[in-house]
Amino acid sequence: MTYYADLTPYTYDRDSWDPEASSRWRGVQLLNVGWLSRSKNYSKGVPSPELVDALQRMTQTHRAQQTRGYHVCPWCASRLLGPRGDSPRGSSEIRVMGNGIAYAAPELVAHYVEAHGYLPPTDFVHAVLSPGAFS
Repeated sequence: MTYYADLTPYTYDRDSWDPEASSRWRGVQLLNVGWLSRSKNYSKGVPSPELVDALQRMTQTHRAQQTRGYHVCPWCASRLLGPRGDSPRGSSEIRVMGNGIAYAAPELVAHYVEAHGYLPPTDFVHAVLSPGAFS
């Protein structure tokens, strides 16, 4: 999976990002969150259970940019002795709106938070946990 630093402008598949698609997304800046790499350090800590739960739900309700292939967790895959099929994997992104900014994260962000202690940027966490996140 491609690495992007947190809160940098989203550039992975800009052709599919249509801010004119609905009034909710019109003119909204799209930022990267959670595009991690084994070769880069990331913010770590103990996530709240509410964040883990919300991100897991969002992998079902906030999916975008579905791809044909899979990305496996780079940390879990490296520890497996058997086939990589048992490793957590993702094939899409999630999109979250917060305070006038949209965030694009790989589907594996929920796993990164829960299993590897990744702490996303505070503004993203607030967007995920906001009362309107699932409306």
